[in-house]
Amino acid sequence: MKKLFLYSALSITSLLITPSVFAGPGENATGNLKNTPNDCNTTQDDCPITPTKFSAKIYQVALCTSHPMPAGSALDLPGSGCVDVYKSDTGEETGDIFSDTGATLSAANITVPTAGNYTHVAAIFDKDFKVGSHHMVYNLNNPATPINDKRYVSTASGGAVEGTASDVEMMTGTFNTFMPQIACSNDAGTVERVATTGNSGTYTNFLAGGETFSGRILKSDYSLATQDAGNINNNSAYCLGAQYLLSIVDKATTINTSTTGIHIKILAPKGLIRINQGNGNGIATGFTSHGESMAVKVVPISASE
Repeated sequence: MKKLFLYSALSITSLLITPSVFAGPGENATGNLKNTPNDCNTTQDDCPITPTKFSAKIYQVALCTSHPMPAGSALDLPGSGCVDVYKSDTGEETGDIFSDTGATLSAANITVPTAGNYTHVAAIFDKDFKVGSHHMVYNLNNPATPINDKRYVSTASGGAVEGTASDVEMMTGTFNTFMPQIACSNDAGTVERVATTGNSGTYTNFLAGGETFSGRILKSDYSLATQDAGNINNNSAYCLGAQYLLSIVDKATTINTSTTGIHIKILAPKGLIRINQGNGNGIATGFTSHGESMAVKVVPISASE
C-alpha cells in the first residue's frame, strides 16, 4: 500500500497518511492489462470504479474525548475535549495520496497530541477534492475480455483519452451531500455508518474495528448545511452552501510517552469516480466524480513501529 509521509520538525512528531482502498489489479499487472475494482456489469453507460489518484485539502485533524457533533447538535470541538494533531487555517493539499513519492505538508501545522485517552477522531476537509483513474471496457463473456484493448484514462476536465495508468490526470470533485437522491433538508448532509452499512460495503474494511463513522456537510460558519439544491429525481440533489466535509470516527486512541507519531487513514473508495463506457464499442466517453463517501481515522505509532 502506497503511503504519504508528513513529518514535522518536532523530533517525536510524524504523520503518515495511507489511503484505505485496495490498489486495483491494474496497478500490479504486467502491461497494465487489468482494471481497478469496479461495478461495471455492462459494456456501456456509467459505472463505479476505484480511484488510482486522490488529493484533498485538509484543514484540521483532532483527537477528542467525546463526539464533537452528535446528531441535532452544533459542532463543538473545544467542548468535546479535542486536541489538534494537524491544523491549517487556509487548508493544505495532500497531493496524490497514492503516489510513490507522496507529498509533505507544512511542519508548522503538525502538533504533538497531548497525552491521554481519546474516544473520537475529527477531521475537516474542503468540499473540493481531486480524483483520477483508468479503465478498459470488457465484454460479458466468461471469462470477460477487452472489447478493443484500449485503456482510457481520466483528464483534468473529466474527459477520457487513451493511455496507461501513469497518464491519469486528476479532475475536481465536490463533497456536498451523502445522498444525492435525497433532499438536503431531509438529512442528506448528515450520515452515520458502521462496517455493515452504507453504499454496498463501502465502509466494511475501513471500520472493521467496530467503529462508527459520522459524516457532516458543513457551511462556511461550520453549521450543518440543510438548504436544498439540485434534483432528487435524477440523483443530483446537494446541500446549498456546502464548504466543508466533517469526518468523525469513534475510535479509542491512547497517546502516551511511547507515541512517536500518528497514522491517518483516509477512505477514498470505489464509486468516488465513475467512467462512462460509451455505447458498447469499448470507447469510453468520460469520467465523473461522486463525493458521497469519505472518512478519516487515526492510529498512534509507537516507538517500536
